[in-house]
Amino acid sequence: MKILRFIVITFSIWYLPTFILQVSGETAGSYTSYLMFIMILGYYFLAPKVEPNFSLIFLGISYFIISGLGYSGEFDFFAFKFLKFLIFILGMSELVTRCKPNYLFYFLLIGAISIIINAVFFAHIYGRYSGFYLNPNLAALVALIGFCFCFKVSNRALRMVGFIIFIFAGFLTFSRYFILMWICLSIISVFINRKNAEVLGIGIGSGIIILAVASFLQLNTERFTAIENILGNQVEQGTKVLSQDSRIDTWSSFSEDILNNVIFGKGYSSMSGDIGNSVGVHNSILLTIGEAGIIPFFIMIILFSRLFYLGLKTIKEELFAGLLSLVMCSYIFVSHNFYDNYLLLFFLTWLTWYLSKPANDAESESEIETK
Repeated sequence: MKILRFIVITFSIWYLPTFILQVSGETAGSYTSYLMFIMILGYYFLAPKVEPNFSLIFLGISYFIISGLGYSGEFDFFAFKFLKFLIFILGMSELVTRCKPNYLFYFLLIGAISIIINAVFFAHIYGRYSGFYLNPNLAALVALIGFCFCFKVSNRALRMVGFIIFIFAGFLTFSRYFILMWICLSIISVFINRKNAEVLGIGIGSGIIILAVASFLQLNTERFTAIENILGNQVEQGTKVLSQDSRIDTWSSFSEDILNNVIFGKGYSSMSGDIGNSVGVHNSILLTIGEAGIIPFFIMIILFSRLFYLGLKTIKEELFAGLLSLVMCSYIFVSHNFYDNYLLLFFLTWLTWYLSKPANDAESESEIETK
């Protein structure tokens, strides 16, 4: 069971099915995806049964059933997506209870290192790097999650290494979301404990290193120049570039469709960019109400409001978990997808369990240490 659990976590956190699909082709990627869900299903039947995350299950069922009423595409594709969502949430119910923060920290660390390796050894003209994750925005999420887990590390040397790797990897994604959230999380951590001011210094140092090695790395010219302008005291010019093609402009282009179909939505995949649009809505909340209407929308609001409350409630005692709840709750406003984003669903399931477990269990949870 330990080996099976290890493999499932590896596939989920390193996004291996999608990575193998890109690297080795459709056949290998499809088989890897099938294998992942077969292992999750097998683990579910073999492991002791625990109460699943009913909020996520109700959200998924309401979303897929209602959005399916307006879907005109291939039924097999839709049904397979629905089935995979249910298998993942149910299968992870017991598995996440076995995942201590130290296990997840090291998985995330390797994922972040893959981003750096991508930038150093496999540079490309786009200039935004993502490692295993292929999508820079998803890679930015990994860097932020890892950054939060660093606050659980008790060994100072390991904590510093983690901060450096996650912040540097996050900058290499050139994600506006990462930069904004890293600043917010760092400031909050300093308010909680002034000793955490070191993370701001590490971030500034990482930015300076990127500027220094820019000639050796093929970086995204537009965003790199914008950041360079901001650091060079040309703030207005830099922020003007970063504000181009903003998420607000993207969201507004879908407003009419959402308002005209607010009760039951416009149908599955209508807001994802797959049907009739060059880009998706890039907002999981708007995607939910736009495709499936107000019922799953309210379930999602309740789910994330509760997560936000639990995170703030425990932020002084469990800083990493409080900050992680802020990342989870904010990412849904910029995410390209939700119901098949298994990395996001994994940590959402884990964090919901972690914040909801009895206090005596939380007190017995050991911090990450080097052995």
